Amino acid sequence: MASHDTPMGLTSTSLLVRLRQPNDSIAWERFVRLYTPLLLSWGKQQGFQDADAEELAQEVFIKVLPKMVTYQRAEGQTFRGWLFILAKNASVDFRRRKANQLLPAPDGLSGVSDDRTQAVGFEEAEYFQIACESLNLIRGDFNDTTWAAFEGVILQDRPAAEVAAKLKITLNAVYLARHRVLTRMRQELAGLLD
Repeated sequence: MASHDTPMGLTSTSLLVRLRQPNDSIAWERFVRLYTPLLLSWGKQQGFQDADAEELAQEVFIKVLPKMVTYQRAEGQTFRGWLFILAKNASVDFRRRKANQLLPAPDGLSGVSDDRTQAVGFEEAEYFQIACESLNLIRGDFNDTTWAAFEGVILQDRPAAEVAAKLKITLNAVYLARHRVLTRMRQELAGLLD
């Protein structure tokens, strides 16, 4: 079983805390990997084409970087809510810049929505998307047996006794594997999904 350190030697300190260090490139890579699919999905829901949604996501990350050094969660505010506000503001700025460019042919405007009528937030599907990406990120922190036990009981929803028999490990080892992976996942996402 791997320790709570990642293969690159990082401690299990919350990603949110590590993001306050602008030179922690590994933390930023993890953050970008976790949130890019979510920001792309949100951009597409707002009517952006794929390329524009990608550009918007990049702009959000550029805005987040300097703000994370001093980021403090306000009372009643969540990190995702704060990120959503940054994304929404970036989308307004992006549309303004695009409005000052030459207009496309009329059919190029289909699917573009009005920001004032949109109230799309981070929904359950986006939460699930981030959780899945975090599992991909922490996979290397565990040996094959531990991961297979976790995957069997949590991701495949199989009975723990069946998983234990298949892997030829004790029932307790299955429960311990589940606990270790879920604990590591919570550490990785601490403060990012509230």
